Amino acid sequence: MSKARVSLVHGGDRRANVFNALELVRGEVEGRLAEQVMLKPNFLSSENQLASSHVDALRGVLDFLLTTPNPPREVLIAEGGAADTWDAYRNFGYYALEQEYPLPLRLLDLHRETEWTSTPIVLADGSETVARMPRTLLDCPCTISIAIPKTHDTCVVTLALKNMIMGTIYRQDRVKMHGFTTHDHRRVPDESRAMSINLVRLARFMAPDVSVIDGARAMEGNGPGNGDGLDMGIAAAGTDVFATDAVIAKTMGFEPLELGFLRYAHDLGMGTADLSEIELLGGVPIASVARQFKPHETTEQQLQWRVENAAQLLAA
Repeated sequence: MSKARVSLVHGGDRRANVFNALELVRGEVEGRLAEQVMLKPNFLSSENQLASSHVDALRGVLDFLLTTPNPPREVLIAEGGAADTWDAYRNFGYYALEQEYPLPLRLLDLHRETEWTSTPIVLADGSETVARMPRTLLDCPCTISIAIPKTHDTCVVTLALKNMIMGTIYRQDRVKMHGFTTHDHRRVPDESRAMSINLVRLARFMAPDVSVIDGARAMEGNGPGNGDGLDMGIAAAGTDVFATDAVIAKTMGFEPLELGFLRYAHDLGMGTADLSEIELLGGVPIASVARQFKPHETTEQQLQWRVENAAQLLAA
């Protein structure tokens, strides 16, 4: 069986890093592209750049798309921001992209989606509810998640998979991914158990076709919104979201198979999270760029994500 291939590059220019990371996996990426491509940035904030995708990471992806034999006929940049999506587009300079590129670009606020498809997820008490997924994403033939390495308050890290899922589903359903119906009732480790299950459930429908992680500057400590900046100068890309997330989790000082969503997905054969089964491209050893991120203050509790009936919950 061939190994999952993930690129890892190191340099001083964010835009060039992203382009070069994609260049190293060009063959796999070109095989996933289509006439319409969706780019999914991360806007946890409309004001804090550290917590949100830098527009130059998007430029790196768009630069790459223009070099492909058949560039997409339309590019959607789509997000359902934790704050106001349009404020984020404006404050972080995204409107300029429409003038810079000879590609039809559309900025979308997924909070304005009108068609949703429901799928079951679990609450912390074992009961089921539903999460609603946007038809715009489900119908798009190629999706690219553009994430930032950040520590997290529920699943230790947030990377390309979580960015694609949690920033696109129906706003009122996002708290339910934590296993609770209101934020006031959230608690670890119960929400870590539910989130690990629910991310894998939704990944069956929503896993990105291509994953890009821009680690020019990352977040450690009490992420995903209130942590501290950490300069890394790296980028990664791949078509196996779990493998790409695993590589970057390791650069952050975390063992991939000790993280719930990666362990479950790996054991189910949805992707590869075992570093020994990943071919690393780019000549940059993980150890040469790895940092020991300061974890979220609740990480020890978050790591108690295992549940006895996981197989039953994941099979539903």
